[in-house]
Formats: sequence, structure tokens, C-alpha cells
Amino acid sequence: MSSDIMLQIEHVSKEFHLGVIGYGTLYQDIQSWWARLCGHEDPNSIIGTKNHNADGKNNLFLALDDISFNVRRGETVGILGSNGAGKSTLFKIISQITYPSCGRIILRDRVASLLEVGTGFHTEMTGRQNIFMNGAILGMSRNEIINKFDQIVEFANIGKFIDTPVKRYSSGMFVRLAFAIAAHLESQILLIDEILAVGDVEFQKKCVKKMRELASEENRTVLLVSHNMESIRSLCKRVIYLENGKLILDTDNIENAIKHYSKEEIK
Repeated sequence: MSSDIMLQIEHVSKEFHLGVIGYGTLYQDIQSWWARLCGHEDPNSIIGTKNHNADGKNNLFLALDDISFNVRRGETVGILGSNGAGKSTLFKIISQITYPSCGRIILRDRVASLLEVGTGFHTEMTGRQNIFMNGAILGMSRNEIINKFDQIVEFANIGKFIDTPVKRYSSGMFVRLAFAIAAHLESQILLIDEILAVGDVEFQKKCVKKMRELASEENRTVLLVSHNMESIRSLCKRVIYLENGKLILDTDNIENAIKHYSKEEIK
């Protein structure tokens, strides 16, 4: 394997059980036992609609279906696909928030991910405390975090609110701080899932500029999910296009990938 491959996805699939959750607690087990005893529907097995086959087995939803690709150091790769294509599931697997049903991923360095507003933040903690907590999660020493601290606060433009609990932050402040932490702390692989759509236009431009710097000057690897085709055109040299959990295209022809995506969105 080439030494500059930072991320390797090998035959990854992910299945979910539709409408079914695990019991997990004694209280839920007792609830389920009592419902069965009384001849009632189990309150812990059905979330919304009934999703059972005739043989009583739970339906399976294949969110990702045998996905394989590599990403090299310094690449900025766009991930395209309509809602439900598997983009967010893929990012959660790379971030190790969830695990594949089969296949494996190989990470060559630290990963920072921006998957949704507030992910990775403890809402009762201040902005300052969350910076140190996120740095520690990435395996950085206290001195390393201190050296980056002022840059993070300046980029996020939340100086006077840095010692305020983040539960009081607006969604825009959340995004600014989350991006600043991910971009400035020592992660070599950065995952961004449409989160920049929450920020204002000026901050989005600032983030695009920073992502270019990360890839070109710091040689970091960036994977970007976006429904903004101008961001994809501007930032990405390669696009992976997903459809119904399958990898349909892996190409450096950005316009061709956008054409596939646009046709799917119109359907």
C-alpha cells in the first residue's frame, strides 16, 4: 500500500433493522414482558410503523452496500448523493461513531469530524472547556492545545463568549467554534457533512479558504459532503457519488458527477 494513503475503505456495508431498537435496560425488559403477558404490542420493539416480514423477521435496510475506495494525503474529495444515499452513514463509520456490518476501514492518522451542529460538544461546558476536551479526544497534549487556543478563538470570532456554556450559543456560534476546533487542532483527516450551510455567507467563504489552505499548504485530507455545487467545484479535485448505498462514480470529472447528482435530485 502506498504510504500516502490516509484512508482505506474495504468492502464496507452497513445494515439497519427498520423500526427495531434494542431493549438495553431492565425497565424496558419488564415493559416488554408485561406487554406480551397482557397480549399487547411491545412498546419497545416498534418505533413508528410495523416493519415485519411474514415470517416475523425484522426488515433490513442496507444503508451502504460493498463500498471500497482510498483517499490520499492532501486530497479534497467531495461526497455527493441525494438524501438517503448513505453519505452520513459513511462519515459516521469513518468517524467510528458506528461500525460497519461487514468490511473494514483503515485510518492512517487522527480524524476530526463535523457531522451536525454540536456533535462532540458537551453543552454544559464552556467554549474554552470544549476546546480542551476536543483536543484531548484527538490525543493532543495540554501544551499543544494551548499553542492553538488563540487561533481557534480568533477564527471562531467568539472571544467574549469563550467562557459561556455552549448550550447558550446560537447555531452559527456552534458551527464557527466546531469548524475552528476541527481545522486548527492536529487532525490529518477532516470530515465535513453539510454543516457549513448553517453559517453565514462570510463565514462560509472563510471556511472554504481555510479548507484550501489545509489541503494545499498543510497537506491534510478533507472529505466534504455538500449540496452546494459551487463548493464542490471550488474545493474538490475528485468526487465520489453514492446512490442507494452503492458507489456509482469515483471520478476526477467533477462536472460528470454533478450531472449524475442533479438528475437524481430531479427525480
